[in-house]
This record gives sequence, C-alpha cells and structure tokens, in this order.
Amino acid sequence: PSAAALLVAYLAACKTDERITIVNRTGWHDIGDQSAFALPGETIGPADCGTVVLDEGAYGPYAMKGTVEAWTNGVGKASSGHLLPMLAISTALAGPLLHVVGLEGGGIHLWGTSSSGKTTCAQAAASVWGRGDSRGFVRGWSATANGIEAVAASATDTCLVLDEFGMADGRSVEGILYALSNGAGKQRMARDQSLREVKNWRVAVISTGEITVAQKIAEGGNGKKAKAGQLVRMLDISADRGKGHGAFDHDGAATADALKKAAIGVYGTAGPEFVRRIVAKGLDETRNVLAETMAAFMKKHVPPKSDGQVLRGAQRFAVIAAAGELAIDFGLVPWTQGDASKAAAWALAQWIDQRGGTGAAEKDQAIRQVRLFLELHSETRFDLLDTYHQKIAEKVGDNEIERIVEKKKQQVGFRNRAGYRSEKDAEYYVLPEVWRDEVCKGLDPQAVARTLFENGMLRKGAKNELQIVKRIKGNAEGENDARRRVYAINDSIFEQGEKGQDADEDLF
Repeated sequence: PSAAALLVAYLAACKTDERITIVNRTGWHDIGDQSAFALPGETIGPADCGTVVLDEGAYGPYAMKGTVEAWTNGVGKASSGHLLPMLAISTALAGPLLHVVGLEGGGIHLWGTSSSGKTTCAQAAASVWGRGDSRGFVRGWSATANGIEAVAASATDTCLVLDEFGMADGRSVEGILYALSNGAGKQRMARDQSLREVKNWRVAVISTGEITVAQKIAEGGNGKKAKAGQLVRMLDISADRGKGHGAFDHDGAATADALKKAAIGVYGTAGPEFVRRIVAKGLDETRNVLAETMAAFMKKHVPPKSDGQVLRGAQRFAVIAAAGELAIDFGLVPWTQGDASKAAAWALAQWIDQRGGTGAAEKDQAIRQVRLFLELHSETRFDLLDTYHQKIAEKVGDNEIERIVEKKKQQVGFRNRAGYRSEKDAEYYVLPEVWRDEVCKGLDPQAVARTLFENGMLRKGAKNELQIVKRIKGNAEGENDARRRVYAINDSIFEQGEKGQDADEDLF
C-alpha cells in the first residue's frame, strides 16, 4: 500500500507518445484522422491508429476456426447458385459497409414454414463472423429482448443473427425493431447520479421465423398493426424460392446439410478478411465503388414513381447487393459476378409484392382494412336501399315480404347497422361513428378517407367534404325518410387486379 503514492507520482510524470484507446463496442472508430475496426482480440486499421482495445463487456460470440480459403471452399462454395443463402451471406458482409455509405441499421427477416431452410441460410451468414449455430453466432429472439442494447452493441458494424422469431414477445418486438434501427440506447444514471455513457450501435440484422413481422406485432394485442417504419427497418422475405426445394434453388436436403456442416467446420474468417480488404482498398475508394454499384442497382430494379418507403427498402437491398459483389471481387466467395445483385433483386421484388406494391404502406393498409370490413359485413350490417323489396318480391311474392323482413330482423338486427348500400349506384354509405370506431380502428379516419378519395374509391360531398349528405328513404321496418351524413364508398374498392383485366372465372 505504501507504494501507491509512488505509482501515482510516476504516472503523473511519465511522458509517452503511445496511446491505447479503449472502445465499448465493435466496429468502426475514428482515431484521430484514421478509422479502425475493433473486434475481440483484433483491431483492423492503419498502423498510426495506435493500439485500440475492445472493452471485454462489449464482447460478442465472435470466434474463428480455419482459414479464409477453407471458408470460401466450404460455405462459399455450398451457397453458390442458391439465391437465398447468397442473400443472407451478403447481408452479413453488409454490416461493415453501413458506416461507409451512411445507412442506418436494419435487415431482412426470412419467414416461412418449418424446415424450409431459412435457419440454414442464417447459419451460413453467421459463419462469416463466428460459429454458425446456436452455440455460436446465432442468437435466439427470446433472449435478445432482455438485453437488446448489449446484444446490438456487441454486433455493431458486423451482423446480428436472430433465430425463432415466434419465440419473441409480440409486445416487445415493436420496441426492439426501432432500437435495432435507431442505434442508441436509453440514457441511464450511474450509482453516483452521473449520466452513464449511452450505448450506440449500427448493425445488419438477419432474422428467421415462421410468421412475418406484421403478424408478430399483431400478436401484441390491442388491435396493434405494424407501422410502415417498422416494416422498412426489417424487410420480410419469403424463405421459399418456389422451386420445390424450400429456400434453395435445387438439391434442397443436400445443400442444407453441406451448409450446416461447413458453417460449424470453418467460421469467423471471412468477415475480418472482408474488412482488411476494405481498409487496404481505402474507405474513400470503397465508398465510391459502393455508390456506383448501389446506384446501378436502384436504377435497374426499383420501379418508377415508387414511394419513399420503397426507396428506403430498396437502398438496403442495394447495399446488400454491393457487399456481395465486393466479396466476389475480393475472391472471398466463388460466386459469379452479378449473383449477389441477382439475389438482392429477387428479394426486392418479393418484398414489394408482399407489401402490396410500390405505394405508401399506410395507404395500402387503409384500403385493405376498409375492404375487409365491407367484405365481412356488406350483407349483414348494410341496409339495402333501392332494390331490397323489389328483389324479395321477385323471388317470393309480395305476401311474403313482411315475414322475411321480420325474420331478417331477428337474425341480424338493424340496431347494429353500419350503414346503407345501393346496388343501383354501386355504393356503400358508412355512418360516421362506425367509420371512426370500427372501420378505421387503429388508423386516422380522415387520412383513410383521403386515401380512398385519391384512389377513386370515395365520393366527396357538394362542398368538397369527405362526407356526403344522403337521403335515406323510409323502409318496411317503419323508419321514416331521413338525411344522414355518411362516407360514400364505391364498388371499385373490391377491384383486386388491373382495370380491364378479364376475370379468371365467373362465380355466378
């Protein structure tokens, strides 16, 4: 103990040009005017960055076995010719590029039936940075929810592989998705009441599960629906290539076995080598190459006049494509030039198709929700105005009308009326309170009405109002004539295909 004062005196007087920088997360760090990439046990960067040490609290399940060449001939070769495994591996390699091109975190979610091969794709991707199974770099969704900040920080600028989405708590998924993308933890206090340093991260995510992100969020209850921002952060991709081999293009069982064995036989070498090649090439030069590749991808594969949400999603696919193509140039994967772009383009097309087109997701959701309500209740909760009694009379005769009306009252009860419908005008007239509380539940009623009007599905009133005033004639139930404010929805809301397209089959 008596030597403590001497040690302090020595440290105060010692002069040295050497510096050791301790960092609390993996990935890129600016050291002076240089950039270095921190991993457990290794820092990749120029020599003049000095010594950079990763704090042990930020260690993730990184591990290394074998050589780069062995990984290339193992996982790289087994994945060749299969778009989804190539997409997953390219995503794992895209982690270090997010900082270079200035993109936020986020990733892809491979969903599909059990044993389709989605987890195998994730394991192949995990082998880029560590052992490709649940004992290594593949983590479970259930455990991630409890320590999302530490988990994300330990995967910064690399890849976070999450398996079994179904095990996640639907109530917490919404917050996890935002956290993974936003890249910043909560502000907390230390024991001495000072503010702790906020954790931050930037991570590429590969998730797998049997349901989509939107379905999982809906499991949270209270009528929750996935927001467009969440669906752009985690892009749903079907883990079925549609060729009878699940996630693989051919030889499904053999390919899955080969990838699984390779992912636990040689691992953790490709990711660090990828970063070394980037550093050797130079970040500025790499940035220029990436910008060119991504721009070409966007121009070729993004439909014209796509909504901003689609452009954001497409940018993520573009950087994934660029990562894969760069790995091909570096010789890290034995794929043919253009394979990574082909995989990302296929995934982009799948994602656009699943979300319902290139428009804003909120608008598509609004139309689908109104359409669903009308499909469910058009016959039971909408009183037919103009031809109701005429149709009954044609079928059963005038003397049967009263009996049928009374029976209909008992079966349905117009006290639960949602509105009226006119076969003559091909319109539904929805009562305002029903529109607000039921039809547009969870959405902005005015925004929904505007969306329908913009798509020619809603008729405005005389004063350009979203509601019209409709005269409702008295009917056999004893109701007198009345004027009602309603939302007038026309039958075009049920059109699923393109206008002018012939029906595949006449139902009646």
